[in-house]
Amino acid sequence: MYPIQLNLCKKHVVIVGGGKIAWRKFQALIHEGCTIDVVSPEFHESFMETQWPETVRLMQKPYEAKDIETAVLVIVATDDQDVNDRVVRDARDTQWVNHTGDRAQSDFFNMLTIKHDDMMISVGSSGQSIRKTQAYAKKLKAYLETLEEDIHE
Repeated sequence: MYPIQLNLCKKHVVIVGGGKIAWRKFQALIHEGCTIDVVSPEFHESFMETQWPETVRLMQKPYEAKDIETAVLVIVATDDQDVNDRVVRDARDTQWVNHTGDRAQSDFFNMLTIKHDDMMISVGSSGQSIRKTQAYAKKLKAYLETLEEDIHE
């Protein structure tokens, strides 16, 4: 895997799915300056609790191939394997796809990002273990806080 940080400003991102995982991915993208379409017949309540800017479209409908045509980044996060597989098949070679339920069908994996002052540290397990990643990130964050105290003394 080749670790990178993406500048998604003014890029088009589509999240297919409206559940908890889709919500988590959405939260990570909302402040990146990209346009986001979230396509799902139903949405987790968190999606509906806020008035989103015009760069966000909640499309309450079943997925169709045309929904991802202009996307640079596609996140597949439904609980319907047939829909997930169809999204992956519909994606073009020029699109980056993250299938949250099947790493073998993903072009990339998200890393857990720790932001501390002006530092950003990403922790990942190549899609192997979110729990292990979370545990390492928690320890790293605690260490950074103690390190910061040492630097300012």
